[in-house]
Amino acid sequence: PAEEVVVYDYFGDSAAIGTQVLSGTEVLKQLETSDSIWVTFEAPIQAVCQTKGCWMEVQLDSATTALVRFKDYGFFVPMDASGEVATVAGSVKKEVLSVEWLQEQARDANESDSAVAAITKPEVRLTVMASGVALVQKPAASTESKGHGEAAAEGEGHDHE
Repeated sequence: PAEEVVVYDYFGDSAAIGTQVLSGTEVLKQLETSDSIWVTFEAPIQAVCQTKGCWMEVQLDSATTALVRFKDYGFFVPMDASGEVATVAGSVKKEVLSVEWLQEQARDANESDSAVAAITKPEVRLTVMASGVALVQKPAASTESKGHGEAAAEGEGHDHE
């Protein structure tokens, strides 16, 4: 039988995605000795901005997630990408996230008003400023893809800076 070829959908700069792809655990290990690293890594997506796909949360290991944002808001990921494994190229570092950002993120993830109101302190989190993201292409039978552009247009003015 012919070897199955994996086809990716690229978001952002596909050339940024390196050939050496680390696991989430390897990323965490490199961060033990460095404040900021530029890497390509693979990790499962836990959540995606439900307003227009302008951030995602990835699981680096069983206890650690990282917030992935996209360089210059130049690209977005599909809002239904949760559960897929993303290949991400970008700069990873620890960052203090403001109460405002954390509340906005909770709203984007459709959290309840009480969950949003419970966010009262900034958090130190791992963040990724991604230049490129690759997701394994879904089978062509999908008709969902045409809706993504419309959703993005509705979310205009949706900004996390």
